[in-house]
Amino acid sequence: MATQRKKRLSRTEKNDALLEQAAAVALPSVADVVVVGGGASGLTAAITAAETLQDTGSPGTVIVFEQALTCGRTILATGGGRCNFANTDLRPEYYRHPNFVRSVTDGTYLKDILSFFRECGLAWVTEEEGRLYPVTRQAASVRSVLLARTRKAKVICACARRIIDIQKDSEKLSIIWEDLFGAQKHHTLVARTVILAGGGASASTFARKLGLATVPERPGLCALTCLPEIPVQLDGKRAHARALLTRDGHLEASETGEILFRRFGVSGIMVFNMSRSALPGDTFTLDLLSEVDHDSLQAAITAQTIDGVLDPDLAEFAAPQSSVPAKIAAAQALTLTVTGVAPSVPAQVTLGGLSVKDFDRHLEACSCPGLFACGETLDIDAPCGGFNLAWAWKSGMVAGASAARRLL
Repeated sequence: MATQRKKRLSRTEKNDALLEQAAAVALPSVADVVVVGGGASGLTAAITAAETLQDTGSPGTVIVFEQALTCGRTILATGGGRCNFANTDLRPEYYRHPNFVRSVTDGTYLKDILSFFRECGLAWVTEEEGRLYPVTRQAASVRSVLLARTRKAKVICACARRIIDIQKDSEKLSIIWEDLFGAQKHHTLVARTVILAGGGASASTFARKLGLATVPERPGLCALTCLPEIPVQLDGKRAHARALLTRDGHLEASETGEILFRRFGVSGIMVFNMSRSALPGDTFTLDLLSEVDHDSLQAAITAQTIDGVLDPDLAEFAAPQSSVPAKIAAAQALTLTVTGVAPSVPAQVTLGGLSVKDFDRHLEACSCPGLFACGETLDIDAPCGGFNLAWAWKSGMVAGASAARRLL
């Protein structure tokens, strides 16, 4: 007798099931730690807070508020779905506000991250440039072990719930929220401590109302649009280049690596890294022949062809209908003007956020005791290579442990 295949649920059916699960989660009126945002840093903060309280024999209530239907979904897109979760070279110098990062990470940056994931049951491998990946090369593995540890720590995941406001009143913080699975009525929960772990405008809005300074937010680690327009024949072409980013004649950034030409502009890891500094009106100067030595260029001139040292379409774009020497000179100083961020390529991080000047090394707001922040909520970012996720894990650990210690 043939076995009957189980029917696969449609996306709508899956979402309905998740909404039903979210609605079944009952929330108390008072919590010891409320984490706003169920991404990488939020889950880590919640786990650390819950386990720290349990280790002292004073287990408390830890709740994660997440607007999406499930926690940790953004982790699935990291590292092209492979999750480059850290790097063997986590120097604070790679980050915005390196002195602040140094004070928070306290010399045990990588050790603490690897210890945390070892306790999660994750195995990993080291690839090029010190990048660390789960041995499965699947971001889903990282998310799964985090969610499993969240359940083990008895953290309450309040999904499909939107935070409307956070209010400070004497010794307490009040969380006003609404659900997304039914009545959408406003509810209030009193929190002894709050950890802001979600990037975006909402966290900055809450912070400003509580008297904290913010840095304007914009996309980071993203593709850029530019002028002149990239011709269709260059769409998808790749080249190794050295790039300089200048603004009003002053050098803002420099990178060497692969650049990807697209119809909208330029992309690739090198461009992503430089996008942290790039603003509309800035100038990209590309040396597309940085790997070619002088003798090889002279040989190309003698042979009257550039095809052996540079893609002919790129050479023609740099200097249309010109001689070989002219094409070589133009390819060594190809100039593009940044016009903005490419909307068709999702940004990997959000730049800006809460000003680090308002937080101590325990990630507690100096003017608002009991309020903590971690991950992208703060004005901290770094280049590609696992550095941003590493900050999410470590800052989440610090904020979670600090919130729990404050309760004790």
